[in-house]
Amino acid sequence: MNIKLSQHLPKTHTQKMLKKEAKSKDDACLVVLVDDKKNILAESVLGEYTARIEQLIDVSHFKGTAGETVADYALAGDKKTTKQNPVQLLLVGVGNTDKFNNTVLQKIAKTIYSSTQKRVSSITVALGDALEENHFGQFALNLLAASYRFDKYKSEQATPVLTDVYLVADDTLQPALAFAQSVFAGQSLTRDVANEPGNICFPAYMAEQAQELATTYPDLLTVKVLGEDEMTALGMHCFLAVAQGSTKEGKLVLMEYRGKSAFGTEAGATETTSSNAKVSGLKALADKLPTKKSAKKADNASDDAPIVLVGKGVTFDSGGISIKPGAAMDEMKFDMGGSASVLGTIKALCEARLPINVVGALACAENMPSGDATRPGDIVKAMNGKSVEILNTDAEGRLVLADTLCYVQRYNPKAIIDVATLTGACVVALGHVRSAVFSNDEDVLFDLENASNLSGDLVWHMPLDDEYQAQLDSPIADMQNIGGKGAGAVTAACFLSRFVEEGQAWAHLDIAGTAWNSGKDKAATGRPVPLFMQYLKNSADRV
Repeated sequence: MNIKLSQHLPKTHTQKMLKKEAKSKDDACLVVLVDDKKNILAESVLGEYTARIEQLIDVSHFKGTAGETVADYALAGDKKTTKQNPVQLLLVGVGNTDKFNNTVLQKIAKTIYSSTQKRVSSITVALGDALEENHFGQFALNLLAASYRFDKYKSEQATPVLTDVYLVADDTLQPALAFAQSVFAGQSLTRDVANEPGNICFPAYMAEQAQELATTYPDLLTVKVLGEDEMTALGMHCFLAVAQGSTKEGKLVLMEYRGKSAFGTEAGATETTSSNAKVSGLKALADKLPTKKSAKKADNASDDAPIVLVGKGVTFDSGGISIKPGAAMDEMKFDMGGSASVLGTIKALCEARLPINVVGALACAENMPSGDATRPGDIVKAMNGKSVEILNTDAEGRLVLADTLCYVQRYNPKAIIDVATLTGACVVALGHVRSAVFSNDEDVLFDLENASNLSGDLVWHMPLDDEYQAQLDSPIADMQNIGGKGAGAVTAACFLSRFVEEGQAWAHLDIAGTAWNSGKDKAATGRPVPLFMQYLKNSADRV
């Protein structure tokens, strides 16, 4: 669907009177927003349409509540002669304009799209100066997102009639519209890969998607893939403990977005050999691990240092030997929602061409039960040398993330943000409205919360007190991978914090409740791509 700014309302057209609802000949519709006080938003730009709009409000007893609609199909005309017949008119209620937020704007956008997508080829939405820049961007993104479809596996596909959307608003909003279009491109990719079934989307598929992006944007993006041989040489045995139960090889995909400059020599030391290389020839990788940072070093990070986004990419999570109940297990294809969001964010970055350096790391594995699968009670060593007693193989996301967090610190990043569909406890705590955010750095936390407010992709600050760490104590290893019944989302974050070196700014996003919608209409949401893009845009603007 195409979306553009416009300074013009649709023109009336000439046709004979219709005796039924207009269809093919009426290919345009004017959309007008009305608040709950019956005030017409953008009234100053509506000109000759105003009288007709006021009449329609009056005769239809239109109240202007959010999502309410009434349509005038423009059937008036002279029975004997051909007269000018106005375009279709759709009134959409927006409720109280003082309470505009992303949820309300999403409802309005979905209403507009659903009311028009089957019967007109173009709509013109009169906005004028009714929406300030931030709300305009959210509205445009939600309108685009309403057009998203994933029906590739249906034998019969219904093609929407609506193809063009014109927003009558000031030209100064063009950058906000362009940014929304970039975010939509990335969010759509996130939803596409997350909606794919597990027999299509497995670790190698995720690597292929990343490599296709590198081919599309060769001037901005470089992709490197580590297979299980490389991970063995690097001592990434937590990651391998998850992957070893599946016939599908685990992959660590590194996507280096250079929107500002080269990363520098330390970050450049990530070159890898091919997956066919012998382990003995890979030892050089292990010799290039980052040394422990001091807080001072982190504070003095170069302006060119990248921000690293790490995504959990468990392409299907059966639970392993600690197998999940059968009900809704099909939705465990969404357990790679974190890596899907990182992949989509990198695409959005390439579309927006933000002047910032970013690394996206996709930690991809399939968690399956088999004769080779990890057993509850097994002990493995992570890349940083710490031992982990695996008490539950269904607490696997933190294992692939642990080794990946160790690995990406070689970039000496400004900040690391990992994102994962990590815990059911997070869904219990926050439901499906806000993602949980944990952080060891006040600046990163503040920036994420600010981006949350601006994007409408909401987060909630969760605790990371040292007192929770004791729940991870193991009598026979450095730690165990679960912390008991209480505070499950918190102890999962505490586990990850043990793989972040002192002085490294880090945040963890648990998106278990926000990455997809469950039930009959199960589908990926594309979150938190809008949050990440707003965060990165703000970061780029500050430099």
